[in-house]
Amino acid sequence: MTEFYGRYKKRSYFEGWYFKNQNERDTISFIPAFHIDQNQNKSASIQVITNCASYHLAYPINEFSVWDKKFGIRIGKNIFTDRGISLDIKRNNLTLKGKLSYSAFTPLKYDIMGPFRYVPFMQCRHSVFSLTHNVNGTIVMNGRSMSFHQGMGYVEGDRGTSFPKNYLWTQCNWYDRGNNTVMVSIANIPIANFAFTGCISVIYYGGKEYRLATYLGVKIKKYNKKELWIQQGKYDLYVQLLEENPYSLMAPEKGNMIRTVHESINCKIRYRFMVEGNVVFDYTGNGSFENGIME
Repeated sequence: MTEFYGRYKKRSYFEGWYFKNQNERDTISFIPAFHIDQNQNKSASIQVITNCASYHLAYPINEFSVWDKKFGIRIGKNIFTDRGISLDIKRNNLTLKGKLSYSAFTPLKYDIMGPFRYVPFMQCRHSVFSLTHNVNGTIVMNGRSMSFHQGMGYVEGDRGTSFPKNYLWTQCNWYDRGNNTVMVSIANIPIANFAFTGCISVIYYGGKEYRLATYLGVKIKKYNKKELWIQQGKYDLYVQLLEENPYSLMAPEKGNMIRTVHESINCKIRYRFMVEGNVVFDYTGNGSFENGIME
């Protein structure tokens, strides 16, 4: 069970979980979240993002709960766990019902934050709960059926007071003699009276985990709204956004879900990973790309 850190928070706090599910045709992600604003008002929400739409659904706090001994979140009639999810939503512009089952999660070798997990008063902390797992089941959304048979899933989370002022995030699952994953996040990190640009990244390919991060000495060679290049010792990772398809999501600002960011959940991206100058993979396909870089 992942710990629920918001249990004893009083104000200006958010905690959210990101469940991504994809098959050859569709990608759909769910973001159940808990938040407390500056006036100590508590609430919950579910965000839904697909290839062609996004939705933000607000819920009163009495419809939110977290399981004590297992990985599980309930909001309204919707349940999100490490075994799968159950959905029952009926709003003015969204009807969504169905169940997805998950195979065993593939966890990281150690926390994605590394030693930064122990730094107090960080604005935002990231978690990766499953690099990859299989997804099976069916969802019916506004009358359209999405069927998952040996699809792929990915689960991560964030908690803190606010999303970084500037950040870029990308994630991709694909199959090549096994399930593979890339996740990269580059963000402005304020600590006390200074700030720096930090990077966390994990690559899971061929059953092997690679880690590139600020705390391991990564160098950010290029970073903008369309591409990035990070280098760490013998590792080079290049990411290029080729075609985007952005939809709006709400992000936290001092616990309030008032900031708008944009995610292309299923867009064309090229990922190239090299070790000692040798190409481990050069994959172009459908990934997710979120731009939180302010103008």
